[in-house]
Amino acid sequence: MKRIGQWLLICASILMLAGCGNDADVSIFMTDLSQSPSDIREPLEQELQEKLGEDLKVSISAAALYVEQKVLIEYAAGEHEIIIVPEDVMKRYSQQGAHRVLDQEFDSEKFPEGVFEAGVTDEATNEIVSEKHLFAIPLSKMKIFQGMNFRTEGLYATIPFSSNSVENSVKVMKLMIGE
Repeated sequence: MKRIGQWLLICASILMLAGCGNDADVSIFMTDLSQSPSDIREPLEQELQEKLGEDLKVSISAAALYVEQKVLIEYAAGEHEIIIVPEDVMKRYSQQGAHRVLDQEFDSEKFPEGVFEAGVTDEATNEIVSEKHLFAIPLSKMKIFQGMNFRTEGLYATIPFSSNSVENSVKVMKLMIGE
């Protein structure tokens, strides 16, 4: 009975979060195991907004502490266009087909760390199959983080499969890289 109550609480939380969207065109979620991205949330958001101008509104949500359940809820709610998480978390969710393939938008040779075998949806069978593609961009290769006093090693930015606008997500990630 206690277990059913816990599942009901999780489901209610997901439903509440799904209704709590923001008016940003591009929403970014960040979390890390060893440091708080909350410290750079505001300067990063301001710099991105300056670069984007009036074209798109960006919003960054940063978890002060890494909590696996928070990451799960953020993925399940599906309200972010870019997700920044540690490598192992990103790869775990990629195995389940949670991220978009980025081969068409970015040069895989520039970002070999983000190329690996993971889950993609087979259009013929609608099943998750394992294929090798570029799924994520390491933050260490993003110019926007230089000079922000934020350790980027082991963190990756990816576009979740639930992204509302892949075009906007790619535009923001290219700005972050410096393209």
